[in-house]
Amino acid sequence: MRGSNAFDVFDIVGPIMIGPSSSHTAGAVRIGLLAGQLCNHEPTELAVFFHGSLARTYSFHKTDVAVVAGVMGIRADDERIKDSINMAQQKGIRVRFDKIRLEGAHPSSILIEMVDHSGNKHVVKSATIGGGNIHIEEINGYKVDIDGKQDCLVGLTEECNKKQFEDDIKILLGQDMALVIYEPFKNMCSFKLENGKAIDSESLKLIRNQKYIKEIHFIKAVVSKGLKGKRFYNSCRELVEESEKNNCSISETVVKFEAARSMRSENQVLQEMKEAYSAMKQSIEKGLEKENELLGNIFRGNAAKMDNYIKRNKSICGISLSKVIRNALAVMEVNGSMGKVVACPTAGSAGTVPAAVFTVAEENNLKDEDVIKALFTGAGIGIIIAENASISGSVCGCQGECGAASAMAAAIITELFGGDYDQILSSVSLSLGNVLGMVCDPVAGMVEIPCIQRNAISAVNAILSAEMALAGVDSVIPADEMIGALNEVGELMDERLKDTLGAGISNTPTARKIEQETFGTK
Repeated sequence: MRGSNAFDVFDIVGPIMIGPSSSHTAGAVRIGLLAGQLCNHEPTELAVFFHGSLARTYSFHKTDVAVVAGVMGIRADDERIKDSINMAQQKGIRVRFDKIRLEGAHPSSILIEMVDHSGNKHVVKSATIGGGNIHIEEINGYKVDIDGKQDCLVGLTEECNKKQFEDDIKILLGQDMALVIYEPFKNMCSFKLENGKAIDSESLKLIRNQKYIKEIHFIKAVVSKGLKGKRFYNSCRELVEESEKNNCSISETVVKFEAARSMRSENQVLQEMKEAYSAMKQSIEKGLEKENELLGNIFRGNAAKMDNYIKRNKSICGISLSKVIRNALAVMEVNGSMGKVVACPTAGSAGTVPAAVFTVAEENNLKDEDVIKALFTGAGIGIIIAENASISGSVCGCQGECGAASAMAAAIITELFGGDYDQILSSVSLSLGNVLGMVCDPVAGMVEIPCIQRNAISAVNAILSAEMALAGVDSVIPADEMIGALNEVGELMDERLKDTLGAGISNTPTARKIEQETFGTK
């Protein structure tokens, strides 16, 4: 599903966020942060309409509070998200939510209508596309194509001669301001301008004063790094070929790419990954230090139960593997209680990589710096999966979330233990093949059952796949073909099995009873 959005390393290992869902919570916050700029984060009225899978699950995934939080300027890692609706009401903002059907839209689309203090109405059409990544498709009916990674100027002009408009802009704002979008719209033309770096407010003032400009908005990036318009490698094979050419590890190739793309030093990029790894470890610790109260409280305390089981030497699969299970449960219980986790590549799969990688590293006395470096290999695999299939449960099912996380963890572990290029790709293919067809069917729409247990399964699957690959077990099917199969299965999968509560575990009698008791649904 290669679209207009180019994923980067910290779209896949990140964001650091408040749970329970990267798509439906963190992504919704980011959509709100972008939309809220149209009314200076202080609307008088706010109406949010949910399409597709979100129409069924927005209240369960806290997408409603997330959008409101973002519109008011609250970021994805801020614990105030859960109280945003009350905060809005205290400020006198009239808030309402509803469902909508948008023709041909992404299954996780959101339409936002806001009224500012001058009485102007603003409409934003958007989608949250997986792992906290977003796409603003339209503002007030015209195309803008914003992903939140670069500052941009968007609006409407009466100057419908493209060359003349470009010449005027160059005179006003300089040669480096690119005209990215220029399209007819209601006897005018819509436009989008960007230059790959921060845009100063003076540029907005200059262009706003031109008579031919009828509407203009300065949209500031909500991802805190300027990015060049450079895409990652198209395939696993291409990533390996680049590494072979430079006689370096896959992780080194990914570090170099991210440094070049984000216009930072390699040390800065490594430092950001160090912070993500630290946050992963903290989410394990937090999940074990107390019994977290989950949003649905369908069940609780399973990480503690596993911990007690380990301490009683009851493990039937070995203490190390039992710790992997325990740590996956711990992270996902933190996520399910709206605690802080690292989406990797999503919040719904946030327990897989920390549980598999941290536990294996700890049990084998591996150095943190080696683990941090290897995480880039996992991120590279995650990007390729995201751009050639999907990491969104509402697009590709849980095979896209937990499957991608498992493949990432397998690649990380295989590199950590000295696996060569072919062994790393075999581990990716093996891990994906083992979970192909896994549907997204959370009970009552909450990231609890079966999401929490599936993270434990995915973490163990990653270790088994890495072990087989390191032993020389050939996956036979190349990793890129397996990713293609993942995409094909996702496209064939019934919509009811893609986070819509229409079938699978979410449609069992017990699940429906839980849904009714928890939310009063019928």
